[in-house]
Amino acid sequence: MWFTDRYGAEIEEDITLEHQAALLSTIAVPDGDDEHRSISVSDSDEWNLEFYPDRVLFENVDEDGEKVGNLRGLSEDERLVLADEFIRGDFVALRAHSWGD
Repeated sequence: MWFTDRYGAEIEEDITLEHQAALLSTIAVPDGDDEHRSISVSDSDEWNLEFYPDRVLFENVDEDGEKVGNLRGLSEDERLVLADEFIRGDFVALRAHSWGD
């Protein structure tokens, strides 16, 4: 499992909710660099949870992967719940959210 920061650097150490929260803070405030306003957490099965300022995208990025969907209008706590479920590998709970387009 690894994080990808807003500039594309992969981080394979300290895969914790606290580190996720710190990465989320890097995209929270507009700074004129909208091209780099997402972070993600990914696993070896190519599942990816990508956080943007206005939404979270859950998908499998494999060539034949599946896009589960987006969630919008989430609070910081709700974003951290999603990250926690992903980090713990609780895909049943993660899939139970109301993912949309």
